Amino acid sequence: MFNRSWMFRAVTAAVLIAAFSMSSLPVAAQDLVAVSSLSGSSSVFVFRSGSRGGSKPRPVAKPTRTKTQRLASAVKIKKQYETIAKNTTKVNRAKIIDPNKLGPKGGRDLPPVQASKLFAGVGEYYVDKAEYEQAFEFFREAIRLDPKNVMANTGYSEALALNGNALLVADKGEQAKGYFLEAIKFDPKNAAAYFGLGELYSETDNQAEAISSYEKSLATDKGLTEIYVPLGILYYQSGEIAKADDLLTKALASSANSAETQFFLGLVRAAQNRNEDALTAFQKAKTIDPTYPEAYFNTAETLVRLKRTGEAIPEYQKAISLRPNYLDAIAGLGQAYFDMGNFPDAIIQLKAAEKLKSDNWEVLATLGDAYRMSNEFNNAIPRYNNAILFYGKQPNVNKEIAADLNSKLGFSLGKQCEANTARFVSCERPTNLWQGAVTAMEKAVELSGGNAIDQANLGWAYYNYARLDIDSNNKAGADAKLVLAKAALQKAIAGNAIVADGALQNLGGVMIDMGDFAGAVEALKQVAGKHPEWIFSGYALGTAYFRLNDFDNSAKWFRAVLEREPKYVGALTSLGYAEIKRKNGKEVKRIVEVLRPLEPWRCDKAGKCNETGAVVVIIK
Repeated sequence: MFNRSWMFRAVTAAVLIAAFSMSSLPVAAQDLVAVSSLSGSSSVFVFRSGSRGGSKPRPVAKPTRTKTQRLASAVKIKKQYETIAKNTTKVNRAKIIDPNKLGPKGGRDLPPVQASKLFAGVGEYYVDKAEYEQAFEFFREAIRLDPKNVMANTGYSEALALNGNALLVADKGEQAKGYFLEAIKFDPKNAAAYFGLGELYSETDNQAEAISSYEKSLATDKGLTEIYVPLGILYYQSGEIAKADDLLTKALASSANSAETQFFLGLVRAAQNRNEDALTAFQKAKTIDPTYPEAYFNTAETLVRLKRTGEAIPEYQKAISLRPNYLDAIAGLGQAYFDMGNFPDAIIQLKAAEKLKSDNWEVLATLGDAYRMSNEFNNAIPRYNNAILFYGKQPNVNKEIAADLNSKLGFSLGKQCEANTARFVSCERPTNLWQGAVTAMEKAVELSGGNAIDQANLGWAYYNYARLDIDSNNKAGADAKLVLAKAALQKAIAGNAIVADGALQNLGGVMIDMGDFAGAVEALKQVAGKHPEWIFSGYALGTAYFRLNDFDNSAKWFRAVLEREPKYVGALTSLGYAEIKRKNGKEVKRIVEVLRPLEPWRCDKAGKCNETGAVVVIIK
């Protein structure tokens, strides 16, 4: 089934020219073809956030510290702890004793309590030399001899924690964990053990335990300021922005030249909507570490928020050059190109993001938008279908978002039918495209609870679907769909004043198709004057008046259309018919002369036409 309605303008112009060229006005010239024979693009579709689609959240991963950053942090904290320990008088620490001075019997001839103190001092000797296994041996013996020896317990705890941190720095976290946990058993206030556990819990994304461990470490030893950065980062990740701000701001006093500190401070400032401050911090992070891809990516994101999207593009590109499979940066670059109206480059980047993660609904939806804006509806349709599928699997589905995705799918299906028609391809293969559009719009109405936007678009889909039936002489099918279109459009008009104008134009077209010309006039005159740029409203209103034999008003509205679009063949032709009815031969002659150079077809007497593919139907 081929929709030939797009040929109407050429056909009616040919008839008008032929009619006048016979040197007499026909007694009853052919009436205008109903609006249903005009292109579906003349109707109005409503998008929730503009036809381009608004910027949507991209699949930005939660920022985390790299293994290199975590190890560097462990080194800093370990060094700071050891420095504090050397420069601070130890409380509950045994006096260091050289094992070579224990005497010939190694102190084993002494009473248990006295020997315990002696062995604890030897343990401290080995701790100072970082010979932890030997330290463990003497501390354990000291504790066995006198379990109440506080210095032996705290010394053993310290040795365990220091050995654990040495393993942590060597990237042997699993081995280190046991030492930290045992250290706390012997000294519940061991700051070194708690910060070691904090690092381990942070690495395994156990935020609550990590925060608790870091806090206990700081509570025990407030001098461990190197903890500010990892703890501030954890507070940022858990959404406690005020606490993150406090800690990271404090960290600047000693870590202003740390790319990591500047980067996460930038994230905190961005979360506070302090975008200029965030941009400054990200740029400092880039300067300190030019190989930090996340710093370039977040610089780009901040520039977008500051409405400096053009400046963001090279930042995204740099992030991608540093990390070629950086999904967030690739998707961000695609969105930036989209927002700049550069749809070809947006498609290239979004396809790359789709290849990296084919089930990401945000990427799929934006790629669908980019294809739709490029009139590549056949490519938009599968992306919207997949976006709907994968969005439906999200834990917290927003029905408005789901309705919008279905709405855009329905629009693309309908527009693909028009594209098929222009190429003489059926709209019914592999499935009926307009039926698919109707189904998608019905789903949108269901999801949004009857939102006026979705009702308006459901009416749009039924209206255009009915045109296929009209063109194929399926009156019963067309009538049924027009009734449904009318009902949906009336609900839209009643439900939302903003949506009402577009719905009224479509309703006017539906009324003409249903033969209710007075109803069409009532609907169309509410928008034709209000929106003179909607030339089809004026054209349809002129048509409705013509059908009511009100040729004066009909001519008036056709002229209004031509004031804005002087070469609109349909309006010129229709005005010619109206002037024929008004017996204004001079004006008809003028219109014919205007139409002649606009003639878009050439056909011979046998009906064979030129390469435009136009088929002239002789109207008798």
